[in-house]
Amino acid sequence: MAGSVAHLAQYEDLPDFVSVIALSLHTSKKIADDYKAIAVLELSDMKMFIVSTKNALCSMDWFQLHDTQRRKGYILAGSATAEQIVFEMLEYGRAKGGDSVDQKSLDRRFIADVIANSQPIGIFTQMVRDAVASGASDIHIEVRGEVAVVRVRVDGVMRKTKSFPAEMMLDAVSTAFTVLAEELSRTDAAFNVRLAQAAMIPIELGARRFTLRYQSHPAVGGVDVVLRILRTSSTGGASEVRTLASLGYHPSQVEALEMAIASAWGGVFIAGITGSGKTTTLNAMLLAMAEQGGRKLISIEDPVEYVVKGVSHLSIQRTNNDSQNPFLNAMRAFLRLDPDIGMFGEIRDELSGEIAQAAIETGHKILTTVHATSALGIVSRLTSKMIGLDRLTVCNPEFISALVYQVLLPRSCPECKRPAKSVMSSAELDVYERLFGLDPSGFHCASDRGCDKCRVSGVDYSEGIRQGTAGVKVAAEVVLPDEALLTLLAARQDMEARNYCRSLRRSPFDSPDMQGKEAWGHALYDVSIGEVDPFYFQNTFGNPKSFAHCGANPGRHGVSSE
Repeated sequence: MAGSVAHLAQYEDLPDFVSVIALSLHTSKKIADDYKAIAVLELSDMKMFIVSTKNALCSMDWFQLHDTQRRKGYILAGSATAEQIVFEMLEYGRAKGGDSVDQKSLDRRFIADVIANSQPIGIFTQMVRDAVASGASDIHIEVRGEVAVVRVRVDGVMRKTKSFPAEMMLDAVSTAFTVLAEELSRTDAAFNVRLAQAAMIPIELGARRFTLRYQSHPAVGGVDVVLRILRTSSTGGASEVRTLASLGYHPSQVEALEMAIASAWGGVFIAGITGSGKTTTLNAMLLAMAEQGGRKLISIEDPVEYVVKGVSHLSIQRTNNDSQNPFLNAMRAFLRLDPDIGMFGEIRDELSGEIAQAAIETGHKILTTVHATSALGIVSRLTSKMIGLDRLTVCNPEFISALVYQVLLPRSCPECKRPAKSVMSSAELDVYERLFGLDPSGFHCASDRGCDKCRVSGVDYSEGIRQGTAGVKVAAEVVLPDEALLTLLAARQDMEARNYCRSLRRSPFDSPDMQGKEAWGHALYDVSIGEVDPFYFQNTFGNPKSFAHCGANPGRHGVSSE
């Protein structure tokens, strides 16, 4: 029975019923992980419908309620599981109208009362708690008409969790923005569904502290709210920071980055889209430098996501007023703190670019992030009108230690992944063999619904495909600029510079040697060893045919590498 019943996301999904003839609640908390509830609804003609939370389905209480009503002459017409909000509304309606309250009496006035009497902050906190428990990096609240759908990004993939009445979720989001958000971070004094708004919301879940980067925007028929989950330290002590290898960097890339951070000056610039793990990679490098000892390390972040032992972390909040921006003031003060190495959260405007340049030109090692679409694109970004650094200055051999571009790809669950030949057509697999010299027999695809080892609580796996993933890994391009490359970049010969980097490739795509390979080449290797599903390669980089001009593996099929 547990595997065949439907799941109801909202009150309106209940079948038409005459009354609530039994309602069993097993916790005094409105918002709790152990919330258990069972309701028996009277349908017409002495039929009953039983609805329960998932963890109460087929429990002893469930069967007792069933048997009690069966002895009264009721016949079971069906059963389902449902979200907590369904039981809150049933409970409230029963309290208002007694045992004979029918479904239609729970109209919009009752819904409004439920919203008014619920705990918006509790609802918001529980939503975040559930997302954190699932390993999500982002929460997406999509309000359309009467319904608010909550989706989370887990392993880089969007997954549906729950649906709520729109008014209830807007009430929770409004309270979080207006009451919980840091005052200086809010773009407006109060929540307004008609405006694009941003804020930083600190939140504590037990001993763990998080900061939510809030962004909302009106959408056709409603509003979208996105909460980026930034994990901060719980006690001010050191956080667990992963190594470059554990993030997915291969030995040749780790060696290159270790060379870059070992140099006495210059900047290590990491690019990638939002949520691509740039700060995690920076902190892995920061940890390696801190463990060597003997140098003063300072990080300036908005906010601090990881606390690394041996590093002075300055968690500074950006504001919309540059003249009173404590983040920029801290960057100005950086040089007076006598550091050897500095980590800046992001270079994104003229002032932060100028300060990074001043730090590098005065002999300091700098680690930072930049929004760009490739490793070499970092140079174009730094010299764009937005940041405004001089190209000759940036292309000086002492300015850049390393250029890195990275993306995150889902790892296929090793327990339930399937041979690609059982999922993909021979024509689809042939593209990888013909263009890149890869052996498709080693390819694996993620399962559609996952397994007990990789499924996460609260996620709806009924929609979508290839959802059997277990964590994410980096696919990256690491460039240590030499004189020839810098000469091309200084002359604005960006396409020639890219071709020059590709010409340095010395191994086929099924080799872990990453020299001369872009991020997609790194991902191809991960596909070849069955760690990444080709489906996610194409979702991230596009059709593999678009890279045909890069050539097959050296010595394969009589085709050279270029």
